[in-house]
Amino acid sequence: MLMDGSCICMQVSLPFLIVHGGDDKVTDPSVSDLLYRSAVSQDKKLNLYPGMWHALTSGESPENIHTVFQDIIAWLDQRSSPKSSSSAAALDLSSEMEQKAKHDEQNIDKQ
Repeated sequence: MLMDGSCICMQVSLPFLIVHGGDDKVTDPSVSDLLYRSAVSQDKKLNLYPGMWHALTSGESPENIHTVFQDIIAWLDQRSSPKSSSSAAALDLSSEMEQKAKHDEQNIDKQ
């Protein structure tokens, strides 16, 4: 959310993973939920950890920290497995780079 109440969430189109503590007192979990629900990305995931706070990778018990890192690693592993063809992987990367360049151009034009 921006100061004027608007949200740029709908512009988020690249894959993303949100990890958020359910008992976070610094950032309300509803903000992460808003991003998740509003983003146009088709590859998005929200992991809400009940009973955990803000610092998921440092301020929690070793078991909780391990769980969060395992979830992050699993999410990355699912997206970094070898493609059936190297040309398909190159095409995916090219497409992502094109999307990023277009996004950057649009944001520069708005400034």
